[in-house]
Amino acid sequence: MGAMQAKGESPEAVLAELGRRAAGDVDWRRGRILTGLYDPGETAYRLSVEAYTRFLTQNALYVNFYPSLGRLERDLVHSVAGLLRGDEGVVGNVTSGGTESILLAVKAARDHARAQRDVGPQAEIVLPVTAHPAFHKAAQYLGLRPVVIPVDPHGYRAEVAALGAAITPRTVLAVGSAPNFSHGTVDPIPEMAAVAREAGVLFHVDACVGGLYLSILRRLGEPVRDFDFAVPGVTSISADLHKYGYAPKNASVVLYRDRALRRHALFVCTGTTEYAVINPTVQSSRSGGPIAAAWAVLRHLGEEGFAGIVRATHDATRRILEGVAGIDGIRVLGDPEMCMLTLGSDEIDVFELDDEMRERGWHMIAQFACGGSPANLHVSVSWSNVPHVAAFLADLREVVGALRARGRGADREALGRAVAELADRPADEVLVRLAALAGLEGTELPRRMARLNTLLDLLPAPLRDEVLATYANLVG
Repeated sequence: MGAMQAKGESPEAVLAELGRRAAGDVDWRRGRILTGLYDPGETAYRLSVEAYTRFLTQNALYVNFYPSLGRLERDLVHSVAGLLRGDEGVVGNVTSGGTESILLAVKAARDHARAQRDVGPQAEIVLPVTAHPAFHKAAQYLGLRPVVIPVDPHGYRAEVAALGAAITPRTVLAVGSAPNFSHGTVDPIPEMAAVAREAGVLFHVDACVGGLYLSILRRLGEPVRDFDFAVPGVTSISADLHKYGYAPKNASVVLYRDRALRRHALFVCTGTTEYAVINPTVQSSRSGGPIAAAWAVLRHLGEEGFAGIVRATHDATRRILEGVAGIDGIRVLGDPEMCMLTLGSDEIDVFELDDEMRERGWHMIAQFACGGSPANLHVSVSWSNVPHVAAFLADLREVVGALRARGRGADREALGRAVAELADRPADEVLVRLAALAGLEGTELPRRMARLNTLLDLLPAPLRDEVLATYANLVG
């Protein structure tokens, strides 16, 4: 049954059906989602909903019609630039999320380089293996080649020497993370930016998850690595408002060191019979809802409110780190610098751990082995998780103990041999075989994902990408 039927239904019936459709969704209000959810509390949440709906129909494409949106956007940019220690020359825009912010920064860098020199038929961006997939997406969209450099095996931070060796005359942008999403560690931004600057290459800092949090943490007197516009050579930064800015989705900010650089991100077209198009972002039409809601949350909480949230969240993260250190059979990978961490193990199957914790209501993100990092579970601690730290650690300790006593449920070596036989097969054939090995019926994902995740983890990343794209195309 599609959304549109021959005869319309009453608002009550429509809302009732939406309720039924959402009945199986995770309850985000319980505070047990440990990634991707950033709950600012009931008062700020209700305020954001009201602000969002008030500006839902206003279109940020037409700032001549809705000048209030232009002012709200400039306020947000100014606030974030201030936190990131930008001077009066820093400019930027509100986007729909980190991916769009990153795409715009990459476009600006590509077009800036083209205006300065001949970068050849395929320009390059240099990024650590821990950089967000959005950079690979931007490279694919914009016809660039990503050059991936390694990270150190202990802290998962970019290797500065590898960055210097990877930069060529074709390089238009180098990238660092503050922090990387996977392990919560901050790259050596000053050293990386210095290398890029010496080579005449722009340098972008992906601070989508850490921009606001780390800036507030610094103001609280905590040691924070330099990563922002105070670092010479940093030319653009992405920072999300809908993550640790606790605004509703979709709201992020992309900042440029100066207007000359932002000029290369703009798209302007008057050579058609249509209206004049002037786009500082990828989107043309943009609902004013996210802009107004983000503005409302920042105005409501203020620096004092954000400081309280960051202080409580950072303390909760420390308690989790200390608690995990006391659980035999599991460990934190690296040395996370903010409220993000990953759980790995040499004794138990982390994908089985994920299944068992999900049965108890805890939701994390499974991450495949890559770039020297073993398979792991990602945890992002937010304010709504703070009251539940003790319960999380208690369940984690009990589940890890049970899994150690039981032993691994899957024979990884046997599955590895089966997967190795598929290396040269087309993606659709691999998908069929994986489904059989995982015991899948139809296209619905199983409630327990450990066996399927193990099979995917055993595939080479390029083949895994093809298999997942084939699956997504099949069910979408």
